[in-house]
Amino acid sequence: MKIGIVSAMELEIQPLIDRLAPVQKFEYLGRKFYVSNQGIHQFILLCSGQGKTNSSIYTQVLLEKFSPELVLNIGICGGISSDSSLSDIYLGKNYCHYDVRKKKSQLKFPYQLFYEADKNILHSFSKHDPSLKIGTFGTGEGFVTTSEQRTSLINDFHIDCVDMESASIAQCCFLNKISFLSIRIVSDKANSQAITIGEMKQKKLMSKIFTLICFIYKIE
Repeated sequence: MKIGIVSAMELEIQPLIDRLAPVQKFEYLGRKFYVSNQGIHQFILLCSGQGKTNSSIYTQVLLEKFSPELVLNIGICGGISSDSSLSDIYLGKNYCHYDVRKKKSQLKFPYQLFYEADKNILHSFSKHDPSLKIGTFGTGEGFVTTSEQRTSLINDFHIDCVDMESASIAQCCFLNKISFLSIRIVSDKANSQAITIGEMKQKKLMSKIFTLICFIYKIE
């Protein structure tokens, strides 16, 4: 299977690129794409840059240039539900743009309030580790840092985790009819401390996702 793996930040994917060496390198629109063949799988790894625009542009490039059958989005997130704790790994069941009005999402192209993960891929991950949580991811530009924001997102969209890319990548995959799943680890509780989380902590958290992917796809 050809699998694209997309992150927003280098620290969210570089250790996996190193793990999958040797890789072939390609560059499109100023970003590097890394290709590695591992047994029956080919991985195409990409750091898109942060935010909706970057993730949309470079996911589309990934799909057009490499034709993956599955796209995985990996990274950190803010946990806003009462069930989420620091270092929880979430598998996204569905994804929404929380900074777009619900009516606009539903009544304007592509007429989707939520984009859904591939159910088979979601099951293949969840069955291997009962500690993995399944939830709704909300994507928006900027950080969620107040209790008022959290309450609003939970009430309006039933969101469990917030990030800045997953719904945009899910939307690209939806339009291109490509399977998608986002795997994120909670690095903060979407409060005033969210913007102060250091890189060392983020790297340590991401190592859990790298371990999970290597286990699922039998990467030595």
